[in-house]
Amino acid sequence: MTPTRLMLLVCSWALWSSAMVGSEPPVRFRIDPAASLVWFDADARLHSFRGQTHKINGYFTLQSSAPPQIAEAKVIIEAASLETGNTERDADMRNDFLEVRRFPSIEFGVTELVSPRSIAGGTEWDLVLQGRLMVHGITRDVKVPATISLGSERVMARGQIRLDMRDYNIRVPRLLLIPMKSEVLVGFAVVAQPDM
Repeated sequence: MTPTRLMLLVCSWALWSSAMVGSEPPVRFRIDPAASLVWFDADARLHSFRGQTHKINGYFTLQSSAPPQIAEAKVIIEAASLETGNTERDADMRNDFLEVRRFPSIEFGVTELVSPRSIAGGTEWDLVLQGRLMVHGITRDVKVPATISLGSERVMARGQIRLDMRDYNIRVPRLLLIPMKSEVLVGFAVVAQPDM
């Protein structure tokens, strides 16, 4: 083996070794329901109201690179746990519109983090969560603008998206014969910690 070829081989091995040492394995995170919140704002024309829940479970696997990459992610919301502060309205929402006995969960599976842009030196990223959202038994592809904050002990994701109830075969409620707007604003602030 010539000295030049030996030098190239040594340099290649050194670069490969440093890359392997620098790359960290993906970390699995589990959502902390007590610290997380999902909400929606509905416009009933005569008045608006908010529904929300902390009953959020799920996990995701994150590659701590720059930009961050996601290997798998699933968020599950207990549909019957959504509350608007009015017991009669809550009963109608659960039984007549969300039909929680037939469709007990709302699920979002993230497939990709799209167009990440660093906004805080690599610890905070604006991006789009691309995935599939299942509501009322109907699954649709969605793109959710979000901000992700990366810390050593936790990850936080917050964002919001407008959804049309008709896209998920949810009957649009009426109040005194006046229909609500079919579009609702859905938001979230989800906190996750390493799954030890």
